[in-house]
Amino acid sequence: MGGHGFVWSYPERVPGQRRVIRTDVAVLYVGDEAEKQALVLGEPDLFFTTSAYDGSPLVMVRLERVDTDRLDELVTDAWRMRAPSDLVAEADLGTDGTGHQNA
Repeated sequence: MGGHGFVWSYPERVPGQRRVIRTDVAVLYVGDEAEKQALVLGEPDLFFTTSAYDGSPLVMVRLERVDTDRLDELVTDAWRMRAPSDLVAEADLGTDGTGHQNA
């Protein structure tokens, strides 16, 4: 992705301790602050944030509360916003970059 992450496990930081990777929380790229606020305010049981992500278009999602279809949509949207445009175009065409259809 050219150094542009779009989803990862939340690395919880506790002062004086090592980071702990939370497998129950994912961090997702959402594009902009307006989208972030819409998710956090509209579905606070599912989405939240921390001060570490203030000013960043990143939202945290409680994985045990999100269904598979919604998570697929969120991850796909995050990827589409961060991926190079030629890869997005290939995905839209359903090809593998050589003109052949993906299986």
